[in-house]
Amino acid sequence: MKKLLKEPFLHFIIIGAAMFLLYGMVNKNTDSKNTIIITDFDVSSIISKWEMQWKRPPTEKELQKLINLNIKQEVVYQEALKMNLDHNDEIIKRRLSQKMQFLSNDIAAMIEPTDEDLKEYFQKNSEKYLTPSSYSLYQITFSPDNRKNNFKDAEETLRQYPNASFEEMNGKGDNLPFSYFFTDINTDELGLQLGSKFPEALQSLETNKWVGPIPSGFGYHLVYITNKTEPQLPSFESVKKAVLRDYEYDKQQEIDEAIYQELKKKYEIDIDIKSEEFDPKFVEYLQTEFNK
Repeated sequence: MKKLLKEPFLHFIIIGAAMFLLYGMVNKNTDSKNTIIITDFDVSSIISKWEMQWKRPPTEKELQKLINLNIKQEVVYQEALKMNLDHNDEIIKRRLSQKMQFLSNDIAAMIEPTDEDLKEYFQKNSEKYLTPSSYSLYQITFSPDNRKNNFKDAEETLRQYPNASFEEMNGKGDNLPFSYFFTDINTDELGLQLGSKFPEALQSLETNKWVGPIPSGFGYHLVYITNKTEPQLPSFESVKKAVLRDYEYDKQQEIDEAIYQELKKKYEIDIDIKSEEFDPKFVEYLQTEFNK
């Protein structure tokens, strides 16, 4: 328990949830008051927005007009709330939810990871940073555009020439606009050129022999792999910026979810679905899931 209480992440969750709850309490107490307050912060914000658009400060008359527009907007907004016009408005729900998200993002931004934090994250998520496999290979293609049964033709060619040289095998397939020989090409690039099925099929193939047929977006291939390089984990320093970006994103998601779970405890979720169009087991699942 003592160790848990010393965790900075837990402190941020508690602070974040407390901020949201306090904000709700403060606004609850002021909702009934017909008071609109324009502070120096509001005026500075109005001036900043004007300067960003017009590249100069507003004149006194322009500023007065802007403040009047701001007050008008606030008056109309408050009256719209009193009339419940925001109720069941999908756009308003989405926008307010987004603003709450921004608040949790601000809390996440307060966490500055150390190199030790990033290295630990790097090790735990090393699969994210592996370089793709790469191959050096020969290939010939049997296209369905040129053959009645390109798969059968590929099989027959392999049966007849299982040990053919590269010179002998060249030209046995169809002439298509990509190389007969690829040198140290990674699976990402192969996927772009020949479709995702091709590099996927290479993973389990033997090297130093003609094998196939291998499917691609162009037909079927016979392949001779001369070299295969397995995925490699780069050095931490070479991918540090990417690790920091991923760490901050994941931490932001963690904090957002933790704050949501904390705030959700204030609410009772009632799944009231009576339509026979829905599977009773699905309804039961929802009721169980949201009342944990």
